[in-house]
Amino acid sequence: MARIEVFTAGTYLCEEIVNQVQEAACSKCEVVVYDLHQSNATAEMEEIAKRYGIQSLPCVVLNGKVIDVETLKVEEVR
Repeated sequence: MARIEVFTAGTYLCEEIVNQVQEAACSKCEVVVYDLHQSNATAEMEEIAKRYGIQSLPCVVLNGKVIDVETLKVEEVR
């Protein structure tokens, strides 16, 4: 089972990445989406993004490792 965290800015490009990840994720995978653009974004969400060193959005973290969203493959997620 993989833990997949998706950090977004609420744009259509971010939504496309979220959809790709959700489609690629296995049935036992845990997918968590952090929309840092929303007014309800918490300090905890921002701290998690900082901990991973995220500097641009969208960003996908697979089992604690930032991965390149441009080369996201189903095999990586499953």
